[in-house]
Amino acid sequence: MQSQKRILAPIILISMVAALLFSCERIPENNLEHSNKIVRAELHKISETEHGALWMAGQGEDKIHVLKVWGTPEEMGVAYGQLLKKEITDYIANVINAMVREEGVPLEQLDAVYAATKPFMPKHFLEEMQGIARGSGVPLQNVIRANLIGEASEWHCSLFGAWGDATAADGHLYQLRALDYEVNANIQKYPLIVVYFPEEGHPFANITWSGVVGCISGVSSERLAISEIGDDYDKDADTFAGIPFMFLLRDILQFDTSQDEAIERVKKAPRTTSLLYGIGDGEFGQLRGLQTSHTLCNVFDADNLEPVTPTHQRIKDIVYWGMSWDVPDYDGPLHDKLVEHYGNINAQVTINDILPTVGTGSLQAVVYDLTAMKIWVANARADDESGPLEAYNRTFVEFDMNEMFVR
Repeated sequence: MQSQKRILAPIILISMVAALLFSCERIPENNLEHSNKIVRAELHKISETEHGALWMAGQGEDKIHVLKVWGTPEEMGVAYGQLLKKEITDYIANVINAMVREEGVPLEQLDAVYAATKPFMPKHFLEEMQGIARGSGVPLQNVIRANLIGEASEWHCSLFGAWGDATAADGHLYQLRALDYEVNANIQKYPLIVVYFPEEGHPFANITWSGVVGCISGVSSERLAISEIGDDYDKDADTFAGIPFMFLLRDILQFDTSQDEAIERVKKAPRTTSLLYGIGDGEFGQLRGLQTSHTLCNVFDADNLEPVTPTHQRIKDIVYWGMSWDVPDYDGPLHDKLVEHYGNINAQVTINDILPTVGTGSLQAVVYDLTAMKIWVANARADDESGPLEAYNRTFVEFDMNEMFVR
């Protein structure tokens, strides 16, 4: 496996390109609830087809498409492709052009990643991508390439889960997923939430971009949510001979009914590269952090959280990592803000103070309330938009997931 990784070592060049695709002043406490950084979704239907319907949510330049699809994987993929044909075509062309333009990386290297992962890839992903190709007219090979760029790249983001005494004001479980990458490839032009009603599994939402079927942010009707961060602590064991991590995370949302099931899935999976995960469970009321690689899977709660450093101290009822494993410049500010707001941590505090102060969530920022089943989503400024660039400084769209999971 390691020798295969060395053969594919040139793929590392893609990481800089993939980073392009995916890489303040304190607000008084009594004003945090009244920020204009949050707007309600207020969905408006645009179009529909046999196995899907498309809505627009949000206001102004911070609107987000919402796609609901149902049926078999291929039927859902066809509806996905038909209803977002223009967006998918532009997105995939932009991804591929950026890759060639920025690094001169042969696309055949992504094909090599696909060849390595294909034996481990659940068939429903390939069937959905085949459907997207049919519905949109984009060649299947390009759809697959675009969906594997994340697997071939390095991801550095931030996450936390807070519950119990940390959120004592309302007692909810809050979870952060902050995606930090350069924002110059304009991928954020086509933000999308896909709500799936699959024939197998249960409803779940993928917070993504047009044409992407793997999941880096999402929540299920079973009140599970995911966060993810890149890591390199066991990098010598990395391999592409396994299930792509974005597909592994999506299977958690589609098939698992509890945090224990999700953790067991990750432990048993043929994992590929070194990553950190956060898995929150609204019914259980807590989040667990996972440090994973091809060979290892360590599970952390608030009491055994690692690493313990001057800037990353344990906090009761909180699991957190800032921008990867042991990054003082982010761990420290994130720790300090979580302590400052301890007992009152919620979505508004996170959006208005924690995220902009720490400076995390440049491309996408998602806050989950897994008790009330609400989410808040922001995306970076696209090339044709105005206002702040980073997602964490822009308007967040609030979604009631109890309503979203109704067809």
